[in-house]
Amino acid sequence: MAFHFSLQKVMELKEREKKEGQSIYSKAVDDFEQKATILYNLLKSKESLEDNARNQIQTGITIGDIQQQQSQFLRLQEEINKQQIKTQIARNNMQKKQQELVERTIEHKKYQKMKEIKQTAYEQEQTHLENVLMDEMSVLMYSKR
Repeated sequence: MAFHFSLQKVMELKEREKKEGQSIYSKAVDDFEQKATILYNLLKSKESLEDNARNQIQTGITIGDIQQQQSQFLRLQEEINKQQIKTQIARNNMQKKQQELVERTIEHKKYQKMKEIKQTAYEQEQTHLENVLMDEMSVLMYSKR
C-alpha cells in the first residue's frame, strides 16, 4: 500500500496560492519600478533645468526668461510631488504583496513539512511491519525443522 497524504488537496491549494502570490508580487515590483523610473527621470530633468538656469544666470538672462524657467520649474516640481506620492503608494503596495507572499510561502511550507513527517512515520511503520513479518517467518521456518 502506497503512502497517501490526507491533506494533499489542501497542500496543492496552498501551492497554487503561493504561485499566485508570486505573480501578484512580481506585478507589484514591476509597477513600483516603473513609477520609480518615472520619478528618477523627472528628478534628472529638474537637475538639468537647474543647471541650465544657473548657467544662464551667469551668462546673462532676461527677466522674461527667468519667469519662464521659474514656471517650468514649478510645473516640474508639481509633477515630481505627484510622482513621489504614486511611487510611495506603489512601494507600500509592493511591500504588502511581499508580506502576503511570505505568509503564503510559510503556509505552503507547513503542509510540506506535515507531509514529510507523515511520510517518514509511514515508512518507519512499514519497515517495522516488514521486520515483524520477517521475524514471524523465521520463527515458522525454525519451528518446522
